[in-house]
Amino acid sequence: MNVLYLITQEPDETLATIVGEHKKEHDVTIVDMRKNKNYGEIIDLIASADKVISW
Repeated sequence: MNVLYLITQEPDETLATIVGEHKKEHDVTIVDMRKNKNYGEIIDLIASADKVISW
């Protein structure tokens, strides 16, 4: 499964724990929406992800 994280706020320890668990069994991509403004690329990532999580 391909999991996409869209980060909209400062990451914390809880996020690190959750991402770490997902990485054990899934492909994980993380996009920091505060820094990455390439919306075409982000839309493509969303379309190809099996699961999208906004944090």
